[in-house]
Amino acid sequence: VTLMKTLTKDKYNFPCERWLDTNEDDNEVVRELPAMGRQIYRVTICTGTIGGSGTDASVFLNLIGEHGDTGDRALVNCKNNINKFEKGNLDEFIVEAVAIGQIQRVRIGHDGKGGGCGWFLEKVIVREEGQAEAHAIEFPCKSRWLDRNEDDGQIVRELVPFSDGQRLYNVGYHIAVKTGNTPGGSSDSTVYVKLYGDKGDTGKMMLVVSDNNLSNYFETGHIDVFTVETSDIGQINRLMIGHNNEGMRAGWFLDSVQILVPLNGKHYMFPCHRWLSKGEADGKTEVEIYPSEILDTEQLINYELTVVTGDEMFAGTDAKVFIQIYGDKGKTEVIKLDSRSNNFERRSTDIFKIEAKDVGKVFKIRIGHDGSGVGSGWFLDTVEVRYLTMAAVPKEKKKEDKKTKKKKKKDEDEEEEVEEMQEGVVTYRFPCSRWLARGEEDGELQVELLPDGAEELEVNTYEVCVFTGDVLGAGSDADVFINIYGENGDTGERCLQNSDNLNKFERGEEDVFILTAIDLGPLKKLRIRHDNTRPYSSWYLDRVEIVDTKDDTTYYFPCNRWLAVDEDDGQIARELVPVDEAFMKKDEDGEGGGNLLCFFLNVIPDKICKIETFF
Repeated sequence: VTLMKTLTKDKYNFPCERWLDTNEDDNEVVRELPAMGRQIYRVTICTGTIGGSGTDASVFLNLIGEHGDTGDRALVNCKNNINKFEKGNLDEFIVEAVAIGQIQRVRIGHDGKGGGCGWFLEKVIVREEGQAEAHAIEFPCKSRWLDRNEDDGQIVRELVPFSDGQRLYNVGYHIAVKTGNTPGGSSDSTVYVKLYGDKGDTGKMMLVVSDNNLSNYFETGHIDVFTVETSDIGQINRLMIGHNNEGMRAGWFLDSVQILVPLNGKHYMFPCHRWLSKGEADGKTEVEIYPSEILDTEQLINYELTVVTGDEMFAGTDAKVFIQIYGDKGKTEVIKLDSRSNNFERRSTDIFKIEAKDVGKVFKIRIGHDGSGVGSGWFLDTVEVRYLTMAAVPKEKKKEDKKTKKKKKKDEDEEEEVEEMQEGVVTYRFPCSRWLARGEEDGELQVELLPDGAEELEVNTYEVCVFTGDVLGAGSDADVFINIYGENGDTGERCLQNSDNLNKFERGEEDVFILTAIDLGPLKKLRIRHDNTRPYSSWYLDRVEIVDTKDDTTYYFPCNRWLAVDEDDGQIARELVPVDEAFMKKDEDGEGGGNLLCFFLNVIPDKICKIETFF
């Protein structure tokens, strides 16, 4: 092949002299022809050993290096096995390409075709031809599925050469594709997208597994959401989107594309509103579009969560599991841990990647489940939380020859080491080894855990006394929930389940609950509510008293209001602040004339500049 640069008339020759034929030479139909520098890579694909690991789908691979990539290569000609990608196989392939420098990433996937196409990949090993096996680069997949019905449903993954926190290094791009309301605008074709940013591009990515699990993709008026994970390409400046023009209804009317990138704190709007069809408009099935608007959003970070279920009888659960992470910069939202796989089974290790607020140094987590399903009890062994952070490490010194070393002065040897910032993985391990089940131990469905080696905080017990008022219809049959806030965080919302009374929250009664949490420090407020799910849900709450058993301090939270949709202001949740004991004693003695004034003096003393009394 000869290329000529038309402006300068320079010519470049690319010799080949080889077959591109499935029946000749090495049977390859794709060749890379370098003007200089050719490299052969030996690639070993390791399939996992669990049941159903193998696949009959067509597998492809792309080696990504510091000077470019090989492009997607079909892995057809295995050098050591006739039946490729079977359970426990180590399949070897030769990839011939131009020299792309140090291999930094591997993109591997399959076409998702054929029965039982799901694939459980353990790792990929790459080494340059002629190098010793000790110099091979290992790209662990952390034994993950490439299967629409398992894990996160993805059938293409990008792997990095790090065993610790492997999922943290990719950026998630959440792509919402809206099909127009134009008659006949839906499509049965396979849609693909390629994103371009100021740091590179993603390559062509097939949109085959949606997050919102619609049965048919790209239907008229529908929005399909897809997540793809790849390297950080920086700020997106354009995208290419198209389809393969296959199926009964191939033509497609694309209305718009939106892309959310939480790790970069960006939300991109790409209007399109045009046909991608051979028989409509200009006949194109592929188009490049540019963002009309780029919005700033809250910037999140990646967390990798490893949850280990214990080896007790009936340790697994089918309930919905959640977690909340607390750090010195705040807390995450309550995050559901779920996937398409059967998680939290006995002796299982489940790994999740989540995008959440950067909470800084983690000091506790809360994990639990909702108790749904048959046999929902769960024996939790351990939880590990990982995230990336920048840290200063000594900079490697360049090797110098002997002459240069002799010229250096003695005092230069005493100079401080030069440091540079590098990205590394921070790991927190939270031992648990307890049941989260109504019929086991303390009956709690959630627990707060401290990391190994934590000395600043400790577990504390709070005695929560709830007083229902003595007015007509004051009692409630609804489920009641409470969240207590202190200087060191909050307890999270807890269901008040186990009272010393069989029938809870009855008129004029006191119900006592024991709540265990990481020490909150001085209490600041509480939020109490009910779920309004039963016929007699309306509730008149008199007050809540909380005893901190660690230092034997009692906090008083007066309410004296309805939590009811048909009483008072219609609210079923109240936030209460503590008052001093003198306030409560005045109320009990019947000297209530100044109670309301005293209460507000406790709540907002800094805002009061003048007081007039009318009592």
